[in-house]
Amino acid sequence: MLKTQLNEYNSYFTSLFHTNGQTLISFFQLYTYLRNKTQTHLDSLNPKFDMNYGGINAKIPKSIQSKRIGAYNTTISCLCYTNTTKFHQPYTHEELINIKTQESMQSFGMVIFQGKTTLQSFLYGYVKRDNILMTYPCLQRHDIANYIPENRTWYIEAKRNFQAHKVFDKYNFSITYPYLLFKSTSVGLSMAIPFVDRNLSFIGTGAFDLIPSSLLKEVTQQFGRDFTSIFLASLDGILIMHPFNITFDKIPLYFYNQSITGFGLEDWQGLSDPLFKSNCQNQTTTMDFKCLYNSFYNQDMFVSQQILHEFNMSVIVLVSSSEFNKFSDEFNSNLISKLQITFSNSIIEQASLFVFLCFLIYFMISYLFYPIELIINAAMNQIQKKKYQNKNLNTILQSLLSVQILDLYRSCQHFNKLFERLSFNKNEQCQKIENLQYPQQIEEIKLCCFVDHKKFRKLDVLFLVKKIVQITKSVK
Repeated sequence: MLKTQLNEYNSYFTSLFHTNGQTLISFFQLYTYLRNKTQTHLDSLNPKFDMNYGGINAKIPKSIQSKRIGAYNTTISCLCYTNTTKFHQPYTHEELINIKTQESMQSFGMVIFQGKTTLQSFLYGYVKRDNILMTYPCLQRHDIANYIPENRTWYIEAKRNFQAHKVFDKYNFSITYPYLLFKSTSVGLSMAIPFVDRNLSFIGTGAFDLIPSSLLKEVTQQFGRDFTSIFLASLDGILIMHPFNITFDKIPLYFYNQSITGFGLEDWQGLSDPLFKSNCQNQTTTMDFKCLYNSFYNQDMFVSQQILHEFNMSVIVLVSSSEFNKFSDEFNSNLISKLQITFSNSIIEQASLFVFLCFLIYFMISYLFYPIELIINAAMNQIQKKKYQNKNLNTILQSLLSVQILDLYRSCQHFNKLFERLSFNKNEQCQKIENLQYPQQIEEIKLCCFVDHKKFRKLDVLFLVKKIVQITKSVK
């Protein structure tokens, strides 16, 4: 059960990160396509689509403002932008291309940004080559002059990602090292993707902010149990997602902060040590999971860790041993009960099926061997010299019989008719012989007294028969 649950967490986090990564790929493809198209066919600017609300030159109209974030006005109506340097007067050719590109981009913000669906907080796009900074939801920074995108964690990660690949021939997104959110006790993450030009040179990045606190709530709702704790940690032990309420001075929170998590440095190192099995006080187990004693909760806990190498993070699941054993016992008892019911039902079904098949086989054999029975009866009638009553097979039965049995049946019918024609059809001569009346008294007849021995040999056979008949009548 614990292994299955861990695989579900692993699959969930992996799919979540890949979904966000695919959104960044679409963001990069859209920007590249629109800029190349604008560069090829540069039209005049339309002030109605000028969304230069990301800096200090223009304010977001109150009619489209959303809730404020700190001291900043925001709107979800458009993907806004700002030029990281002052515009020239008049605009340069490159500035015209950039502004015109943003006219096309501004309406796609709400399409690209997934928000709570994939736990995104902010979408950034910074193209250093073009001096453009894009944000969604639109964040109006009155202090934009002090904002240096190159120093942000997501930009640094994108550049590191690009430099880590000698040949950048495919899209590669990655997750930043955990960082503290501004004026918050939460740890933040960002996912970034490098932007490259047609020469595969680094020109900027696109990034998302991810909020692990929202992620924890979502994961707990989908997979969590009353006795399960879920952690998302960096490979060096910083807890990115955790259920603890902590103050600002406890940031960053490590897994081995024993006063809060109940685990020490030895426990953290033991998770990565294949030889480390258990330091539990009461629980003895043969499970494949490690068992650690938690000093904060004063109980033994099963611990399992799954490393997401692609994102340099690990998923850690903690299960109370007492609660797990209770759950396991209930689960096993319910399973045994269901197995017994299933087994008994299966026995009944199999027995019923067996009886049914026996009857079916009996009737099928009787029906299929009916021609052989007819042959046997015909043979017995011939032996006992009884007149055989012919019985014919119906057409359906003949179609089901094998060729050999059908030929045997037809042969039997043929010979039976032949025997009847030869044995039981009386001719005239046979009828006359049967009509002869034989004497009831035995008389010795000496033919030699009537006929001379020499002449007897010359008698005609027919005359002899007539003489015998006359003698027989006189005796009667």
